[in-house]
Amino acid sequence: MRTPFFPRLLALAVAGALPVAVAVAVSGPSASAATGKSVVVRDIKFNPGNLTIRRGSTVTWRFQDETTKHNVISRGAKRFKSSPVKGSGTYSVRFTRPGVYRYVCTLHIGMKGAITVR
Repeated sequence: MRTPFFPRLLALAVAGALPVAVAVAVSGPSASAATGKSVVVRDIKFNPGNLTIRRGSTVTWRFQDETTKHNVISRGAKRFKSSPVKGSGTYSVRFTRPGVYRYVCTLHIGMKGAITVR
């Protein structure tokens, strides 16, 4: 006779195999769709430099330059709250109004980007 599903699932959780399965499920397409768009901050540039999103979306800047610090400072007519200076970690902004939001890193001349909200 086979063991019912739930006790086998519980046995997997106790054995430590279940957290691996859960991590794989969380990193699938639904997880990335829920987080919005990302901009990588590394090597003295924003990648992508220009990003188009839908109104209500969140943009997350991912700081991946441990030895070089950066910031995200809003410039122009359309503005958002700027980030602190960081070398690692993330900073997120939810955009609720359409328009073009320009930003720079004030620590590195020429490091700039734009978010177009439709």
